[in-house]
Amino acid sequence: MTSRGPATELSRDEARYIAIAAALPADGFPTVTAALAHLHIVQLDGISTLARAHQLTLTARVPESTITTVDDSLNNSSLPIAFDYPAHALSLVPITDWPLWAFRRRATRRHPQYPDRHARSALLDQITREGPLPIRRLRGDTESGAGWDWGPAKTAVEMLLWAGELASTRRNAGRRLFDLAERCLPAEYLTDQKSDDACLSQLLGHAGQALGVATADDLADYLRIPTPVTARLLPATRLTPVRVPGWEPAWADPDALARMPQPRRDPVFLGPFDNLIWHRPRVQRLFGFTQVLEAYKPAARRQHGYYVCPLLADGRLIGRADLARRGETLTILQAGLEPGPGPDAAHHFAHACRTLAAATGRSHVAFGTDATDPATAATLKSALDDVL
Repeated sequence: MTSRGPATELSRDEARYIAIAAALPADGFPTVTAALAHLHIVQLDGISTLARAHQLTLTARVPESTITTVDDSLNNSSLPIAFDYPAHALSLVPITDWPLWAFRRRATRRHPQYPDRHARSALLDQITREGPLPIRRLRGDTESGAGWDWGPAKTAVEMLLWAGELASTRRNAGRRLFDLAERCLPAEYLTDQKSDDACLSQLLGHAGQALGVATADDLADYLRIPTPVTARLLPATRLTPVRVPGWEPAWADPDALARMPQPRRDPVFLGPFDNLIWHRPRVQRLFGFTQVLEAYKPAARRQHGYYVCPLLADGRLIGRADLARRGETLTILQAGLEPGPGPDAAHHFAHACRTLAAATGRSHVAFGTDATDPATAATLKSALDDVL
């Protein structure tokens, strides 16, 4: 265990600023590869009413990028830059991190649903013969095509992906392609030599870099590992202990502490699967903001809408909007501002709409019917007219 000095004291504002700057540096990243290398995990999701989850996360961090250029970077580079893996749910993970997920590959091979020798051979032989294949070609005609329906073939494919025998590094028309890991990954990364603790200690350092400042629970959630395991290993990581009023013991990235940043300058809508807001207790602790994902609820039970994006501005979450692409238009289906958002809230909302419209390739922004109360709608529409 490394000897450490007294824990650094941080105010709640300082902790919030550090967290924002770690997740969304003010100047962004020059490339998708660089953004991935910093975050280490970018969550995937199939909902596309606005854009795919990874597209929103990455366009928010790579200036002037669009959902098209993001996917071009992921699918058309000479060498793959990321692979799909159940890191934090199903996620994009940088190719260079493959050795660090050996702990989860080993655990998968002990999983009760790990396919038997005959099932493995059948799938691996088919892919060996035919090349990279989408799941519909591997599951055959007897299983449903619904993404939530895990029949025997889909379960076997996913288990082989988790175990590292298969890998998915490219997509065709948005569909994952499954290939032999040794055929689509650089040989230098194809190793399971690191021990579980060595993998997890390094990954916790990565999570701390992406979060800036975090509790053990926050760090555990980032990697989807048990909090007691995280607490045991934290003293062996590069992270340093800090104290924040009202938090349980916390840890910070040393580089983030050295910078002590100011809030992000440009307002931005965050996709509901964005790294900064995916852990709801942390969002409440940092922002006093209740983050909810209502896309999977029946419509009658939704309070804020189907695909709701919180608005980050001036170091706070000041509002949210249910957003969708409708033809060439970014449509605001429902919108609201938090109490006391400040005099610039409408301008921030409009600026973030303009940025998001450009990122998603939309040429217009419009309000849907009854998107918000008349007074707020008039204020927001006026601000939109000023910036568009």
